[in-house]
Amino acid sequence: MKIDTIQSGHQTLPQTATSPAAESESFHKLLQSRIEQSVKAQQVKAAAPADFIAKASPELRIEGLSLTETTLSTLDSYGQALANLSYSAEELEPFIAGLEEETAALIELKQEFSPEDPLAKLLDRVATVSYLESAKYRRGDYRG
Repeated sequence: MKIDTIQSGHQTLPQTATSPAAESESFHKLLQSRIEQSVKAQQVKAAAPADFIAKASPELRIEGLSLTETTLSTLDSYGQALANLSYSAEELEPFIAGLEEETAALIELKQEFSPEDPLAKLLDRVATVSYLESAKYRRGDYRG
């Protein structure tokens, strides 16, 4: 390296003789290859959920969605009952018993699915919320 190529703390690199058309073409090729890689990656990701659907029967998937809907409805009713101050803690017991049964059914049904299945993840989340609400009741959080 020559000392005279360093100017004010910066090193100057020798310029290569490339035409603007050649630079544009190489950039275009690079951009096109990145786009193709991105499209291929998206196609692989899009194909993955279909694999999960194929592994579980449609009846099982419908049962899982139905049970999830039922549990969410019970949670909603329980929330409305909690907001109504005329309910005593003992009057909330049927809601809690229902949540506990539904939680057990969600966990049992979740075992039928692959762990990576989006429906299994949904069942797990709903079961977790349901369990937490029943555990808070059993712990005495809602007794005045």
